[in-house]
Amino acid sequence: MQQKHCRNKILICGIHSCREAVMASSAEILHVYLAEGKKFPEWVNEIDMNIISYVTKDYLNRLVKSDNVAHQGIVIEAIANNFGTIADLKNINCSVAILDNVSDPHNVGAIIRSAAVFGIRAIITHNRSACRISETVSKTSSGGLSYVKIYSVSNIATTIRDLKNYGFWIVALSEKGEKYLHEIDLRGKICVILGSENTGVRRLQLANSDFVAKIPTTPHFSTLNVSNAASITFYEIARQNKFMME
Repeated sequence: MQQKHCRNKILICGIHSCREAVMASSAEILHVYLAEGKKFPEWVNEIDMNIISYVTKDYLNRLVKSDNVAHQGIVIEAIANNFGTIADLKNINCSVAILDNVSDPHNVGAIIRSAAVFGIRAIITHNRSACRISETVSKTSSGGLSYVKIYSVSNIATTIRDLKNYGFWIVALSEKGEKYLHEIDLRGKICVILGSENTGVRRLQLANSDFVAKIPTTPHFSTLNVSNAASITFYEIARQNKFMME
């Protein structure tokens, strides 16, 4: 196998994301930082008071190290327990998604959110060229990160081969697809490949796919943001599986 099991230290920001991390027990919570003088929902009382610190807003801003992350007065430092290895999928009947060089953290977070909504079990990313699971990804997922496994691999092509050996059908999404998405049987073990914002799914991944599918759109404007395309695709997978989601 080309990747090691990893336990990643992450920062979880925002009310929704932090709530799901606490309530779903999806992470080993190390410390919780709350803004001084701010009122918080009752679920905060579920947190061990010994790991809570009340800090200034400026301290929280420095902690997340980004002006683009709206922490909403709460930041959790945690060890994520939802990272795993591809071998975990060998005997599981589920749907997963590969992000082929998708690099924008807002897109990655939105894709994870949609995956959680529609029962996609795992998101697979390249460990060097793709987006890391950052505070922005966690916040944009709006808690979805607590319900979706994250697999980081060193070789997408090898991962596709492994998934095929595990019984998965590989469906790549492309505007030049041979069939419409709804014309393909998406029941059972399915892996969908979503390409980068600029170049789409790379040629090698297209060649290694069982199907190349496109989403029906109007003829005069067919371009979708990758996170929008992911939502539509995940919905279609859930629909064909009669919404029998975990």
